[in-house]
Amino acid sequence: MSSKYRHGDTGPKKLKWRWKDETDNRSLPQSWADNGRTEPPEGDEVQLYAIQCRAGLLLEWLVNTRTGKLLRGPLSEKPGIRVLYVTADGEHAVLKELEAREVDDSWKPPKQFTSIIAKHPDEADPVPDPSQDHYCRSVRDLYDLE
Repeated sequence: MSSKYRHGDTGPKKLKWRWKDETDNRSLPQSWADNGRTEPPEGDEVQLYAIQCRAGLLLEWLVNTRTGKLLRGPLSEKPGIRVLYVTADGEHAVLKELEAREVDDSWKPPKQFTSIIAKHPDEADPVPDPSQDHYCRSVRDLYDLE
């Protein structure tokens, strides 16, 4: 007995969260920088400082793991924030997507928000020269670094 639902098997499937922008980038609020956790670097890790954020939605999709093709969705959504972390010299960056909390009609970071993360330099992306000075100034201003 054959079923039309089995016809045209699309391969292995997995639920994945995908980002959808809702706002433009903005400077990280000072309170987030001040009240966030700090990850101490271990070994040859470097610290990266949160300097920008953007609000959006995390949408859950059924995805073909072989092709990356979206098969069905969005199945559910939750508020999220994207945070840009950069090294103190502005030369390397990491972008992280985090689940947000809705508080008084605005989105806040998770309660355990980390404003300073530690990563191995190979895990960070190089920043183009024109942006490095701006990022470096942003870190100095938000975190009172000299």
